[in-house]
Amino acid sequence: MKQNIGIFIKEYRNQRRLSQTEFAKRAGITQAIVSNLERGQVKSVTTAHATGIARAMGMTISEFMEKVEV
Repeated sequence: MKQNIGIFIKEYRNQRRLSQTEFAKRAGITQAIVSNLERGQVKSVTTAHATGIARAMGMTISEFMEKVEV
């Protein structure tokens, strides 16, 4: 079952004890985007953002897309 993208990111960060800023830097996106996703303010992401997030999580874009609702 796919998970909400914001919840998925937040759980990933918390498990690894990463701040939003640290995760954003790894993903090549801004901290504001991470915050907005986690708070449900943004329901989808661009392909470039999804690719960066997947890479920061050590996944391919395909693996990431299988796990989240975007």
